[in-house]
Amino acid sequence: MSVLIIALVWGRLVPHHGTFFGLIGAGLAVALREPLLSIAGRIAIFAGRIYDAGDRVQIGKSSGDVIDIGFFYTRLLEIGNWIHGDQYSGRILQFPNAQIFGSGVFNYTRDFQYIWDEVALNVTYGSNLEAASQIMIEVGKRYTADFLGGAHAQLRRMQQYFLVPDIELEPQVYAHVTTNWVGLTLRYVVDPKKRRAASTYLYRKIFEEVTRRDDIEIGTDTMEITYKKASQSTRRSA
Repeated sequence: MSVLIIALVWGRLVPHHGTFFGLIGAGLAVALREPLLSIAGRIAIFAGRIYDAGDRVQIGKSSGDVIDIGFFYTRLLEIGNWIHGDQYSGRILQFPNAQIFGSGVFNYTRDFQYIWDEVALNVTYGSNLEAASQIMIEVGKRYTADFLGGAHAQLRRMQQYFLVPDIELEPQVYAHVTTNWVGLTLRYVVDPKKRRAASTYLYRKIFEEVTRRDDIEIGTDTMEITYKKASQSTRRSA
């Protein structure tokens, strides 16, 4: 109330009322910039379906599950930071809604509730690559069998609204060669909130199958030196 009275008094003293109230308006716009942007951010979040409560998102360098969306702030249950495997750290992160205008918003679960993840297995050159690859694919299929049909349905539904290409959802194994081993990588879809549990299950089952075979050997960071003893004829000529 006192601020309004002071403004009216000064308004009478200043000959150019338009200039005066223009300055007042500019000052208020600067002072209220962040709150107004946060309200605009809340409207954009709702109207643009950027994220909703329960979604897993990453904004800037912060990631977590959305637990509350207010007029001014969004609250996340944080994942990551010093915790590995996209699991909860226990902290609640609060940031102004205005932050969505200056940062990319990555939503893990908005229209397609799965992400792709990978587990890697390194085997020696002499290993049976075909058998190792088949083991990884079979284990991947066993894990994804319960929800792969739903993932296909979500992908088809998303393709009705967005220009999304046909993407392979079945588990796939890719190979690359290094100086020490042949690397096999299993690519599969998973619920983003079960990523660590999924990789643990896959590694356990893959190692169980691999260790039963004699034609597959795990590759390690070791160096194999082959020494050939020179023949007598070579030593004589030297």
